Amino acid sequence: MDKFLRSNNFARLIAIFIAIILWLFVAGDKITRTTPARQPWQDVPLRAENLDPDYIITDMPSSVDLILEGLPESFEDLTIQDLDAFVDLSGKESGSHLVRVQGRSPRGLSVVSFEPEQVRVVIEEYLSDNFSVEIEIVGEPAEGWQLVDYTVEPEEVLIGAPESIFEQIERAMVIIDLNGMKYVERIELQPTAYDDAETPMANVLIDPESVIIRVEFERIEEPEPEEEPDEEEEAENGQEEEEEEA
Repeated sequence: MDKFLRSNNFARLIAIFIAIILWLFVAGDKITRTTPARQPWQDVPLRAENLDPDYIITDMPSSVDLILEGLPESFEDLTIQDLDAFVDLSGKESGSHLVRVQGRSPRGLSVVSFEPEQVRVVIEEYLSDNFSVEIEIVGEPAEGWQLVDYTVEPEEVLIGAPESIFEQIERAMVIIDLNGMKYVERIELQPTAYDDAETPMANVLIDPESVIIRVEFERIEEPEPEEEPDEEEEAENGQEEEEEEA
């Protein structure tokens, strides 16, 4: 046995064995790198394409899941920002639509499937119009001062919203709190859209986002105190009244 271990034949067997192990390792790695793999991705942002500018999306899922397929090296350094999922809204008008989810794959990869494959998208007509900016005044100026005038710049704002919301808009208004003000004040305020029940409206766009209010105050003039007549004047007035009566 010792003679065999020291022989050249044993050394040749060891070399052959090591060579086989290295070949299996290299071949296995090559097979792994050349065999397509699949990888799932969750919460991929979903966007819309080709929506008519006269319409607006009021309801649509924000994301979808998908499965990608490709060589392992193609997944290296891949981030969710490299993925693209969208719906094509060409020719779609107001209403609820069931549309197919589509995607563009990063180079070297392909999309196997989306989950869900279809999503429901609600579209409404987008309406807009000019509204005069109304003013509501609250609070009191500084003591001894009173409001004499105010101006709004601009006097109108453009309000836009989906049709179902726009039809409820009654007016645009800013609320000015005069508390402690005097002289001349310039205030930048954001107008708010209200319905006929005086409830602020959400999901509306107002352009411009803010207006400039100029409020002007003046001092309140205090009335001059009346002079009290002295005793001599009272006596003279009384004498004159007696002579007139006589």
